[in-house]
Amino acid sequence: MIIRPQPEPRGDKSGPQREQAYQRLRQMLILHQAPEGKRLNEEAWARRLQVNRAALREAFARLEAEGLIEKGVLPGYFVPKLSRDDIGEIVEVRIMLEGGAIDRICRLGLNTKENLQPLRDACDRLGELAREGDYAAVATADRAFHESLVSAAKNHRLEMLYQRAPLPIIPPEVACGDEWLQRVTQTLEEHRKIVDLIEAGNVAEAEAMLRLHLRERFHIPLRVV
Repeated sequence: MIIRPQPEPRGDKSGPQREQAYQRLRQMLILHQAPEGKRLNEEAWARRLQVNRAALREAFARLEAEGLIEKGVLPGYFVPKLSRDDIGEIVEVRIMLEGGAIDRICRLGLNTKENLQPLRDACDRLGELAREGDYAAVATADRAFHESLVSAAKNHRLEMLYQRAPLPIIPPEVACGDEWLQRVTQTLEEHRKIVDLIEAGNVAEAEAMLRLHLRERFHIPLRVV
C-alpha cells in the first residue's frame, strides 16, 4: 500500500512530517520489518517514508530514546540485533502486561461478548490475511490482536504503557509455503483459545495459554516464496 503524503499546513511544516516519520518507522521496527544490524541510511529512509531528513532525524532521536534503534560507532543509527536475553525480557514484559490485562478483564466483568468482539475481529482478519499469504499484513494483524487484548482491560495507563514499550515481534527461522501457513494457523488457534478462556472467566487457563503462546509460538515466522 502506498501512503501518500498529506498536505502540510502553513507555518511549521516539519511537525506533521516528524510524527509521520516516527509513527511509521516505529511500527516497522515493532513488526520487525527493518533489518537488524544494518545502518539506517538517512537519505533512503527519508525517501521511503516520504519525509524530509530533518523530520527523520528527530524521529531517529525519539526511537533511540525508546531503545528501538541505537547509535553506531560511525555517524548514524542502526537496528540492534536482539540477543537471547533481549528476547527473554521482551517476552517476560509482554506476559506481565497482557496477563495483567486478562486478570483485570475477568475481575471487573469486562469479559462480555461485546467487549471481546475486537479480539475476535482481529482473529478473523488474521485468518483472512494468512490465506492471502501476506506476511507484512499478517504481522500487523497479529500485533493488533495483542493490542486489542490490552485495550479490552479498559485501563488507559496500561494501554499507553503497552503502546509505548519497545516490544517488537520476534520472527524465528524462515518458513515457507505450507509450513508458514501451518504455523500462522497455529497462532490463530491459540488466539481464539485465549479469547474463549477469557470469555468463560477462566483466568488461570487463559494466562497459562498466553504464557505458552508468547514463550514458544508468539511470533509469526518470516515467509519466503
